[in-house]
Amino acid sequence: MTSSFWNVVNKIIRESDVIIQVLDARFPEETRNTEIEDKVKAKSKPIIYVQNKCDMVGKKEKKTLKVGYQVMVSSKENLGTTKLRSLLRMLKGSSTGITIGVLGYPNTGKSSLINALKQRKSASTSPKAGHTLGVQKLRIGPGMYLLDSPGVYPYKEDNEEKLAMINCLNPDDLDEPDLVAVQLILQYGKRVCKFYGVELYKDPEEVLERITMRLNLYKKGKEPNIDRASRQIVSDWQRGKIKK
Repeated sequence: MTSSFWNVVNKIIRESDVIIQVLDARFPEETRNTEIEDKVKAKSKPIIYVQNKCDMVGKKEKKTLKVGYQVMVSSKENLGTTKLRSLLRMLKGSSTGITIGVLGYPNTGKSSLINALKQRKSASTSPKAGHTLGVQKLRIGPGMYLLDSPGVYPYKEDNEEKLAMINCLNPDDLDEPDLVAVQLILQYGKRVCKFYGVELYKDPEEVLERITMRLNLYKKGKEPNIDRASRQIVSDWQRGKIKK
């Protein structure tokens, strides 16, 4: 993590009255950034934990965090945004204005959340990680402003499998996409197999090969193209096609 990148984070925390930490509802604990939380708490500023993409998680699988303010949101379906606005107005109180900093992992849906709060497209969005390149200040209501930022990785986070599974590495950038695909099969085998229409076997590598054939992805000489299939599986997972 470069110092200049943390300078941006520190600037947002310093200039904000409230911090929204955007999490992926499919993996809320994994997408928390404790370094950011510690920095915000040191400034005695409130944090709102927004679990975005809640439409991708079944009711029984939604996880309530043991924290103060938290809201389940689906920016895509415009769910939970009214509750979030009410919470922000409560925190604003009688003050003339409030600035809300938005931080979190890349691709947790920060820009989509801002667009949902503003009710029109203000921050550009992309399914690829790291789309937001600079700090943006946006008005979302009378006396209410949002500061958007680039996504933030935890210090020294270098687990490629974890980062890919929580949407922080683009499939095209993976060094070993087959390892990520195998992890997805190991953890969510039934759902992966159901999505691609193949049987679930004990050996995840056999499942991966059958998915490759199902996708009709071959190299020259009719050898299954495991690399391409693995990247496709990771992409389908990140885009929410394979439901958790």
